[in-house]
Formats: sequence, C-alpha cells, structure tokens
Amino acid sequence: MQPFDVIVIGAGHAGIEAALASARMGLETACVTLRLDRIGHMPCNCSIGGPAKGQMAREVDALGGQMAVTTDHALTHIRVVGDGKGPAVQTFRAHACKSLYPQLMRKTMELQKRLTLIEAEVETIVRDGNRVVGIRLANGEEISARCVVMTTGTFMNGLCHEGMNKTVAARHGDQAVSGLSTFLCDIGVRLRRFKTGTTPRIRLSSIDLDRVGIQRTDPECAPFSFKHDRVMPRKTMYDCFETKTNAATHQVIRDKIHLSAVYGKQIEGVGPRYCPSIEDKIVRFPQKDSHPVFLEIEEWDGESVYVQGMSTSLPAEVQMAFLKTMSGLEDVEMIRPGYAVEYDMADPMQLRPNLESKLCEGLFLAGQVNGTSGYEEAASQGIVAGINAARKAMNEPDVVFRREDSYIGVLIDDLVTKGVDDPYRMLTARSEYRLYVRNDNADLRLTPLGREIGLVDDERWERFLEKKRLVEAKRQFLESLAFSVKDNPRLESKGFAKVRTKTTGFDLLKRPGMKFEEIALLAGVASGGDGSRLYREAKEQIEIQAKYDGFLKRQEGQIEQLRRLESMAIPRHFDYSRVRGLSFETLEKCTRIRPETVAQASRIPGIRPTDIAILIGHLRKLACQLPGDANYE
Repeated sequence: MQPFDVIVIGAGHAGIEAALASARMGLETACVTLRLDRIGHMPCNCSIGGPAKGQMAREVDALGGQMAVTTDHALTHIRVVGDGKGPAVQTFRAHACKSLYPQLMRKTMELQKRLTLIEAEVETIVRDGNRVVGIRLANGEEISARCVVMTTGTFMNGLCHEGMNKTVAARHGDQAVSGLSTFLCDIGVRLRRFKTGTTPRIRLSSIDLDRVGIQRTDPECAPFSFKHDRVMPRKTMYDCFETKTNAATHQVIRDKIHLSAVYGKQIEGVGPRYCPSIEDKIVRFPQKDSHPVFLEIEEWDGESVYVQGMSTSLPAEVQMAFLKTMSGLEDVEMIRPGYAVEYDMADPMQLRPNLESKLCEGLFLAGQVNGTSGYEEAASQGIVAGINAARKAMNEPDVVFRREDSYIGVLIDDLVTKGVDDPYRMLTARSEYRLYVRNDNADLRLTPLGREIGLVDDERWERFLEKKRLVEAKRQFLESLAFSVKDNPRLESKGFAKVRTKTTGFDLLKRPGMKFEEIALLAGVASGGDGSRLYREAKEQIEIQAKYDGFLKRQEGQIEQLRRLESMAIPRHFDYSRVRGLSFETLEKCTRIRPETVAQASRIPGIRPTDIAILIGHLRKLACQLPGDANYE
C-alpha cells in the first residue's frame, strides 16, 4: 500500500475533522476505521451544539471544518439557547438525523481528494526510536506515514455495562481494541479508566404526546455553518418534548440502585461530573424532587427517541420500570436499554499545545482518548490535531490556539496545562473572555487563519470578505452621523437624556432599546441591505459592538496583557532547577508539565504569582546574555 503523509486512526467526530483537515491542506492522508458504515456515528444523543458546545462547533466551521455543514443538511430540529441572556452565552442547539448524518459524512470523505478510507483494525503504531513511522494492521500489513493521529474514542479496552452484565465492546455494536493501549503504555503514556454512558431509546408511537411539554423548533433560526444562507432540513422539522422525573421515579431507582453497575462496584472508571447518570443525580442531589427529561426524535421517519437526562447502567427491567413512572411514558415501549461504557484514556498533560505527544514525535492524540466528553470537544481537537500533523509533515511551524482566541484554545489549554480528573466538558464559564469569543463572531476570529493554512475554500472566503465589508461599511456609516438629543423630538420621545453635545450614530446605538434601523430612519436614509443572511449577520455584529463597547475594550486590554506573557517562550528543555527562589511545587510541576510559555506556566494549578515573576526575571536575564536572535532552546 502507498505511503502516506498522515494516517488518522478512527472516523468519529475527531477523526473526520483530522482527516479532512490534513487532506484539504494537500497532504496524502489515510483514515483507518473498523467499519466504514460507522463513519460519523452518533452513539449518544442526536444533538450538536448547546452552551459552549455550539460555540466550538461554529469555530470548527469557521476554520473550514465539516461538522456544522453536515448538521445543516441533516437537521431535524434547531433553536437558539440562551436567548434570554447576552450574546456571550447565546448559541445554537440542533438535532441531526442519526442515520443521515453518518451517510453525509462518509460521502464527504469519499469525495475528498487525497483522502483514502481503509476498513481495518490497527494493531499498533510503528516507530523508529522516538519517532512515528507508520502503523501495523491486525492482518500484519504495515503502512508508513510521517505522522499519526489517534482518535480512538472509547475503543481502547472498552467495556460496556448494563446492570451486572458486562460486554467487551467500545459501544453498542462495536468491538473494542487492545493493541493501542499496549503501545501507549510502552512509550510511557499514563493511562486511566474513564466512564461514560447513554440512555434508553423508546418508541415514539408509545409516548402520550398530550401529557408531555413541547420545546418548539425554530425554522427561522440561522444556519449552523457560516457557509450557508439557511438551514436545509429534508422535511418539516420536529419539535422536542419534555417531561420530568418524580418521587415514584426516584423510589424505583433507590430501591434498585445496588443493581447499577456504578453503585454495584462493577465500574472502576471515573464518570462525567457535568453529565451524570440518573443514579448519580438521585444520590448526589437528594433534595431535588424532580429532574428534567427531554425526548429527542433521533431520525427522519424513525421511531427511536433519545431520553435526554436519563443516562444509566441499571438493568433493562429497572429502566423500563422507572420510565413508566413519568408523565406521558406510562405505556412506553423501550427499543434499547441504556448502558455505561468504561475505556482507557491517555493523560493529556503529556501532550504539547499542538496535541502532539511529548513522548513520541509525530504522534498526535485527539478526542475522547484525551479525557473529554462530547462530539464538539472531539471535533475541535480533531481539526487541531489534523492541522498540526499536516504542518509537521510539511516541516511547517505549529498552529497553536490560545485561550483569548477561541473556546478551542480554552479546551486544549485546560487539557495540556491542568489535566482532567473526570471527562472534560466545555462550559462558557471556563472562558475568561467569553464576550470576545462569541458564537456570532467565530468567523471573524478564525476564518482568516483557516484561509492562511489552506482549509477555507474560495466560496467561503468570498462570503467572509463580503460580511466583513458590510460590517465595516455599517460602522463607518454610523460614525459619520451626528445627532443632538436636544434638537430631535424622536429621541426625546424615547426618553433619552438631553445631551447638549452631538453624538455619533454608533454612540447612539449603545443606548438600551436602540436598533440600527431606527438610527438610519433618524438620519433620513434607508437602512439599506437586501434582507439576506449576510446583511442580518453584519447588522447583528454592529449592534453587539456598540452595546458592549466598554466591556469589549476592557477584555481587549486584558487579552493584550495575556499576549505579552504568551510571547515569552520557555525553552523546551529549560532547567527549572537553575532558577533560584522557585517553590518546590512550582519546580516539580513545571518540570513535569513543561509549559511552553510564561502564560501557560501561570495557569498551572498551584503556581504562585511570585514564582512567575521570578521566572520572568530569569528568562529576561538569560535572553540578555545571548547574542542577537540566538535560539536558546
């Protein structure tokens, strides 16, 4: 078989983005997966997006990724979440058809130039000394590559649990693998056991829809992808339904909790803190009378409904019993019980910020193998690993995403700097700059980078330039206007304070309740625009820029301070023991984690500000002792 520049192991959400990114950047790429018919499989819920996750999905899209594009075509439900709050937390949450989404992803990969799909099991990774040189398949065949990206999800030594029953499997219908865990152990990777789970699937026709709440879809919602003018569902979109647990539900679970794989001590893996099983909810929050449950239709014309909020490892008969206690589910029929799965994950603190292993050159890890949970977290890591594997194969510098640039940067920095104690889930609260890294401006932040590295095609780039032109033109228009509240009856009638000096249209837009169209009307001109999606997006940008102008300027100042620390690189083999005055904890942690910048070092838990000041002084002194632009690595 031909040699490749990059080989991606796995074709889940991380593997797809990694393989497509590498191929689109012009590298000969192979994606090896156990089953081609499971490319892009959605083993848990059918949703893409939600708080923080929606921002990440749009960032992947802004870079030229595939997740949002396919979601718009496979859409069954979409709405804005956080619409009662500010733009820092608003985003989209969509449901995708679980049979159509994988079909579209597979077709995309099959049509992608320079991308070869291989259906096989990878037994191990082949290396020469401390560098990757390829992979070995289970049939003994070896395939060479300059870089390898591992996106193995829950497949490494996967073990599924339903009550006391155990099945060696990565998930329902998929075999587990063991060779890659052995390889990682051999090179010194610290492996741990994590746990995740999924919920029962129930039959749509068995739900009494008159006894459940309705969460409406929004057919007028903006598309997920910046590339599209509108969403493109195949049929009329579905609503989502909601019910809730009650005292009877909780009693059934308490009575049988000893049969749970978790509470029956059958599972050693650590479960997710922010997406707990229903058993965990009952035990950890005994004061709660009920928990919300959402019923999500999984496919076009299908009967399968995902019971969001009821992840469990209880036996099937207990799952049926507690389902029947909830309103609307009294006569429910279960298609498939929920289950838990535990698997091997690799300590992400042994990765560099480009997601390359510190222990084996040319090896990149992305997705659930790094201790994360969620499709969007996986896709975000996948595109970063794919970009950097391709760049390494081309002998080009790394592309590192920073906290101030994106949620992707927050995710990766948290993983490689702080590590994980349980499956990591992105939250808006994890970003210090969430007003700056919003859902609506992901393209303005990241599409120029996507274009520079070769992921953004001409069509997307021209669309981006047009939007940027519209935003700049609207701002110039507003700043060219001058108004006096004192002399303008319309402004007085809106209750605005009388200001003697004139104010620009942009400053006027900062006032509560003021809209772009009103200012254009006050100026005696048409608001302009053709009502297109680009026009509406540009207008939204201007209104956010105006209303949050002071807050944005404050964050920009904070970001500038952070960037100064990010620009202070720490040599890769720097000897911290030579820095006098560092605490023992700082010495131990910096030596183990190997931060690449002073900013990264400052975020390591337990590092004192005084130690950072000492480190800065030492680095400056070292730089002064070296001639010109000498590389002191």
